[in-house]
Amino acid sequence: MHITKRGFRGLLTLAATGALVAGLSACSGGADAGSTGDAAGGDDVVTVGFVAVGPEGGWRNANEQAIKDAFTKDAGFDLKYAPAASPSDQKSQLDAFSTFVNDEVDVILLTATEASGWEDELKKAKEAEIPVILLDRGVDAPSDLYVTRIAPDNTQVAKSVGEWAVTAFPQGANYFVLEGVPGLSVVNERNEGFDSAIAGKSGWNKVGAQTANWKTDEGKSVIETVLKANNNDIQFIFAQNDEMGIGAAQAVTAAGLKPGTDVKIATIDGTKGALEALAKGDLSFVAQYNPFFGTDAVDAVKKALAGESVDSTIIVKSATFDSPEAGQKALDEGLGF
Repeated sequence: MHITKRGFRGLLTLAATGALVAGLSACSGGADAGSTGDAAGGDDVVTVGFVAVGPEGGWRNANEQAIKDAFTKDAGFDLKYAPAASPSDQKSQLDAFSTFVNDEVDVILLTATEASGWEDELKKAKEAEIPVILLDRGVDAPSDLYVTRIAPDNTQVAKSVGEWAVTAFPQGANYFVLEGVPGLSVVNERNEGFDSAIAGKSGWNKVGAQTANWKTDEGKSVIETVLKANNNDIQFIFAQNDEMGIGAAQAVTAAGLKPGTDVKIATIDGTKGALEALAKGDLSFVAQYNPFFGTDAVDAVKKALAGESVDSTIIVKSATFDSPEAGQKALDEGLGF
């Protein structure tokens, strides 16, 4: 008797006592019955639908490549990569997700372009007994509709930026925040983390906040306007990713000011470009948002398909770099991406 991958997944869900699994083994006489792929202990390939963001910057490129490198054919997977039509196009993601459900893939990996609007699709996946694992970004949906979210702790990473800023400016500062794409969970979490670190500290004056869509050129343009509007009276800029922070440094230089001296800039991600800028003194603080969690994703998929428990949140460890020397050391150790 041959049991399909989807049939086996459903039986695993039902077999709390293990009796059904034992029965399947007895009637099959071989590995065919339990074959959810090499990754789950069998011979067939596990089909993985990856609803991705696609090209968006250094961090996203590194993260999605890490997933591709982990879910290889040699490891027992067939990864179906479906990037969004653009980094903010949710419709193409919803369409890809629906297609994966209809195609009866074994598991879906999701990095959402928007936090809202996913509940109906997640319900369909659950009804089809297809586990969903969130990568990086969270969604506004009940947690029982997905297995886990794997990501660095955005709130804690941003809090580390705020804690450093408080020590760098003991008397406070006029500051501006360059935000990512509106509506994303990571944007809200990074704001929450940073705000919690400076809450109640005297002398901190928020001049404003504006999206620069994770882009260097937009970060430069926004900060050029902000500096002119405030007669260059900005001491600190918190950029929610490296590219926007590098653009801010360019704007500071264009205004006749010295980055790192007249205006300090802190960023999140830890790309090679940011570490180089930190080593030069153009950036003052870089908080790593570790993109390399392909192994964590593989482990979660294996457990989900085997019917094992998975933590509802899997935190990826990250680091911080607070000086030119730290930036250069990180580069020497190959930590940039």
